[in-house]
Amino acid sequence: MLGARALWKSEKGRAVAVKAAHMVLTMVLSAGKLGGLYGPWALAAVALSGGRSRGFFSALGALLGAYCFYDFQSGLRLVASAVLIYCANMAFGDMKIAKHPAFVPALAAVALLVVQSVYLVGRTARHWALCAAAAAVTAAVAVLMKERGEDHSLQGLSIFAAIVCAAAPLTVEGFSAGRAAAVWLVMLCSGGTSPAIAALIGAGVGLVTDLAFEKPALLFTAALCCGGWCAAALRRYPRWFPALLMCLFVAVTAWGLDSDYAAVMVYEALCGVVAYVIVPRRWLPTVTTVPMAETGAREAEAAAVPAMARTALREGAEAYRALYDELLRPTTAAAENPSVIFDGAAEEVCRGCVLAQKCWQTEYDVTYSAFNDAVTPLLRRGRAAATDFPLHFSSRCIHFADLLAAIDRGAYAYLLRRQYRVRLGSVRSLAREQYAQMGETLSAAVKEGGEVRLRCRVGTSLRAKDGEEVCGDQLAVFTAGNMLYMVLSDGMGSGEAAHAESAMTVRLLRKFLKAGIDPKPALKTLNTALTLRCAEGGGFTTIDLLSLDRSSGEAVVYKYGAAPSYVKRGGKVTTLTSGSLPAGLQGSSAEPECSRLQLDEGDLFVMVSDGVAGEEGGWLSTLLQQWTEEDAQDLSQQILAESRRHGGLQDDCAALVLRLEKSSPSPKKRV
Repeated sequence: MLGARALWKSEKGRAVAVKAAHMVLTMVLSAGKLGGLYGPWALAAVALSGGRSRGFFSALGALLGAYCFYDFQSGLRLVASAVLIYCANMAFGDMKIAKHPAFVPALAAVALLVVQSVYLVGRTARHWALCAAAAAVTAAVAVLMKERGEDHSLQGLSIFAAIVCAAAPLTVEGFSAGRAAAVWLVMLCSGGTSPAIAALIGAGVGLVTDLAFEKPALLFTAALCCGGWCAAALRRYPRWFPALLMCLFVAVTAWGLDSDYAAVMVYEALCGVVAYVIVPRRWLPTVTTVPMAETGAREAEAAAVPAMARTALREGAEAYRALYDELLRPTTAAAENPSVIFDGAAEEVCRGCVLAQKCWQTEYDVTYSAFNDAVTPLLRRGRAAATDFPLHFSSRCIHFADLLAAIDRGAYAYLLRRQYRVRLGSVRSLAREQYAQMGETLSAAVKEGGEVRLRCRVGTSLRAKDGEEVCGDQLAVFTAGNMLYMVLSDGMGSGEAAHAESAMTVRLLRKFLKAGIDPKPALKTLNTALTLRCAEGGGFTTIDLLSLDRSSGEAVVYKYGAAPSYVKRGGKVTTLTSGSLPAGLQGSSAEPECSRLQLDEGDLFVMVSDGVAGEEGGWLSTLLQQWTEEDAQDLSQQILAESRRHGGLQDDCAALVLRLEKSSPSPKKRV
């Protein structure tokens, strides 16, 4: 004991201990495997260790890990990648390029691709996609594990992800402790980061969990991405509320994509969130990837996202989107032939008939023609009738009644299978569209703002339909950075139901836009969600959105089935119309109609619901042409008052008015 203590106190002894620790850590990290073939954490550790003796011990740790956790071929490729990384660090370690922040992540990813690509020649696109995902994870791990002073939260996040990946394939009766730990990790990270980063962390942890198996399904990727985003957005609520939503996302993903172990996935998610909820908050480690912005007044400016974070977020989204395109490519399986209906009936009825040889051998052409003629009316009607068959066939068949009954049963089963395939295809198509929108949403970033040049004066007015207590139209005006957003949603019908639908739409869209997501992917994602809601009996809503850059005056108007909007410049009034359907009735991939315009000081922009203008909207254009006042609130109230004479009491009414003025320069402060 005294000798070990003396050895540790010596400088040489501490150096040997550090090198041994690097070797052991690399060996342990190699247990985290993707698809049973790749070890991204071990390769990232070798790349970060450099080219001298520390890098040599890390490469030796990769060798030991390959011997312990891999088969011969996979382990040999892992060792070859580690040796290539070590040699490259030795060759370029003293050069200027090695000091670039992207050198180590690029070296780790390229070394893996160079060694593995020889093995992948002639393989399917699925194998190439898995290798590309492993390379992306290797680069991401190298970025996360890089030392950042005293903040070790990202290193701990990456190492815990390796533990999750290693433990995920170890199941007991289908239950995986690794997947449960993945849910716990995402819930933990969501409490100290923004919704967009939490969604990216959830997608990353879910991805390595899914890819840990030999046949990736990407179910946890989608569930943890959505659950992480929602948990971060609702972190100010009690912990049980986002935890419950996480379980809901896992359940919807598992049963929506017809998983073979849906119940087990829900049980794993339940264990993970229960572990997160019951553990006292003071015992939980703090994982903060992005500083939380202080909440302020309604007009407070959004915190700027660093350029490096935007780039990493965009590149990660592109990698996920490419992976989804490869692994969820639509299949082109041939449709089932209706002849199986008659084959089954013949097998059941005709096999024991005394005329079987005559019908199916001597006069096969006659039998085939009779069945072929009966296909069209049978599928149109859904059941067989005696008139569908020629008289010479039905009069000759001695078991014709039994044959009709068997054909009826076969047709019923055939139509059920066809209906199931159609529904399954639509669900898969919708899920794949959601995956694509996930990548598109994550790739959006907060725009860098310049000096605010325009001051916005806004007026808003709402009026419920005559006889109703609440208004089915809802609106919101808010800012995010230099961007001003005006949202108007008209729920289907009127009353409480319409109010709930439109309020939910405005609330969700506001959260997307305040998070810095571009309007177009945010609207497409919301439209897809409303499409699913309509399929389950929910209502649809119209969406009218104005996006204005207050520094340049560039504006875009997005519409999903919304009423016309009006722009007044000088004495001229321009009408912006839309021919699209409301959100929830559009196709899941349909983009909103958009109109681009340039606004400047003195311009008026008016947004109304369809209950205001009525069937004749000319009176509103006339009112705007004659309006000479400057108060936007007075104009919005005047519009609703004037709408009473044009059918405005027959529907909910809402009006938003925007007047632009030149922003006063900021006063200079003495230093």
